[in-house]
Amino acid sequence: MLYLNSKCKPTLNRRAGVKTGVRKRGFNRDLEEFNKHRSLLAALSDDLSLPLLQIKTTLEVLQGKSLSSKASSVHTDSMRLSAEAGLQLIEAYRLTLKAYEHDITHMQPVAIGAVLQDVAHKLEPYAKEYATDLIVDIQGKLTPVLAHKASLEAALQCLGASMIRAQAATTHQKRYYLMLGAHRGSGGVIATGVFSEIEGLSDKTLRTAHNLAGKSHQPLPNIPAGAASGILIADMLCASMWQPLRAAAHRKISGLATSVPVSQQLQFV
Repeated sequence: MLYLNSKCKPTLNRRAGVKTGVRKRGFNRDLEEFNKHRSLLAALSDDLSLPLLQIKTTLEVLQGKSLSSKASSVHTDSMRLSAEAGLQLIEAYRLTLKAYEHDITHMQPVAIGAVLQDVAHKLEPYAKEYATDLIVDIQGKLTPVLAHKASLEAALQCLGASMIRAQAATTHQKRYYLMLGAHRGSGGVIATGVFSEIEGLSDKTLRTAHNLAGKSHQPLPNIPAGAASGILIADMLCASMWQPLRAAAHRKISGLATSVPVSQQLQFV
């Protein structure tokens, strides 16, 4: 006859329950990440349709008319910018996939001023197309930060390009400006981001936008259709490193920023 020790049952059940709970939580996290990426991919496909449509329209203009070399050059530059904008979004999205697969593990000391200058240089042709003046503003002498350099640059570039387009679409001015800024925050971190005259960007609208991505044509209320995915991709890249984007201000100008810790390795350099 087989006897079962009743005292062992709670222990076995408790251990099984712990294992089941861990598996369930892990599954829920994976499902949440999967749904977030699926929604982002849907928003990205919507946003990529715009540069492709611009290229198609420009090609039709070039084929249908006999244009001067100067006019043809203008249209060619427009196509190049549209293609570069689309490719940049795709490359940034690929980085979010690597972060999801835990491939982004190599953090290194990065000079935040150099990163902002590089991003401004890459955004310059795009800013010129939308009559936007770029300003790089580093508040105080900042020590290097610990970050994944490619992801930080891609996040700021996506964020900057989206806000350049958003400004031009929502307000009507002869010239616009966009500030790439960084300043020391509390708790040994550096806050860095993009700041402009766009209103209504808050933590709540950004979090809500992730749920609306792929379901709404305009997931961010003050960001025109076609520019939202860049902000959402930037948010996910920042979250994969340290902190997601937050509503912030720099020189009393509102915008979105992330917080990056100071590198202890080069703190006194």
